[in-house]
Amino acid sequence: MASGWSPGRLDKEQIEDGDSYHRALYHGGDLNSPAGWHRDSVEKLIDLAMPNISDGSLVVDYGCGTGGSAIELMKVLDERGISVELVLIDPLESWFAKAWEILGHRDDVHFELSVSFDDLGNLFFRELDEMLNGRKADVIISSSTLHLIPVRALDGLAKQFSDSLVPRGVFIWDSGDIECDFRPADSARLHDPYRAVRELLRDDEHRKEALSKMESKEVIRAERRIDRIFPTPFSIEEILDSLSLVDFSSELSDRVVEFSNNDAQRFILVPRLAEIAAPMIVGEEREEAIKRAISETLSDMRQDGTASDNGYRSHWVYGLHRKG
Repeated sequence: MASGWSPGRLDKEQIEDGDSYHRALYHGGDLNSPAGWHRDSVEKLIDLAMPNISDGSLVVDYGCGTGGSAIELMKVLDERGISVELVLIDPLESWFAKAWEILGHRDDVHFELSVSFDDLGNLFFRELDEMLNGRKADVIISSSTLHLIPVRALDGLAKQFSDSLVPRGVFIWDSGDIECDFRPADSARLHDPYRAVRELLRDDEHRKEALSKMESKEVIRAERRIDRIFPTPFSIEEILDSLSLVDFSSELSDRVVEFSNNDAQRFILVPRLAEIAAPMIVGEEREEAIKRAISETLSDMRQDGTASDNGYRSHWVYGLHRKG
């Protein structure tokens, strides 16, 4: 049985949120049927990590969500007969509980919820050193997470990664939603379609009607919250600058990953992500509005040359950073 955090009682909405995101990564929830975009994007991350992992390694998956990257990593490790200790870290209980459901039976996995509350009830992020109990990791991976970290927090997070690695240890990440000058012209950032859906839904009549029933201050707060679901991408230079402050060497690579039309729809209908249609009430009306918007968006992308009839091309960046 896994050690560390385990989920408490979740409500129906939280369970559905975790289940839905898992099904966005694995068709029908089947671990043997990963969505093509998930399989192809995380494959390269694991290829970069494996030369740095051996029997007895301490490996950290920072921001593991429902466990997609950890599941694929463990498949490779099990196949090669390599035993490690894997520490999974995430702040979101609904998604993290799904990872626990899938991997919680394993003795070689440890769970750490990365948020807690102080004595006044204020939420804060825990330090990596505390979550590792002062131990040093051989490898830290982070899949599809860094683009969600506020830029102001990158310097501190880079220092945490450096302080929590052994000498010559590595931090390896991937992101499909980073701004860079080497993205091919016929590809898009991972969340570009969903930001476009957000813009289309701003003018949806049913949504505007729901907003009209809210107080103006409430509308402003709600719109700001929704904009944070798929934030504007920042430059890769922001990440590299933060990592250079703590003496990491850096190697970058990239890959274009096909994201099918059906997978794009499944992704945006995950309850936590479908909140971009709020305050439309959860149900058929909201779902149909989102489906219309993603269909229109993908059609526009085909016209722009960043999508085909089958789906859009997402550009993924990979960083391998070795502690000096």
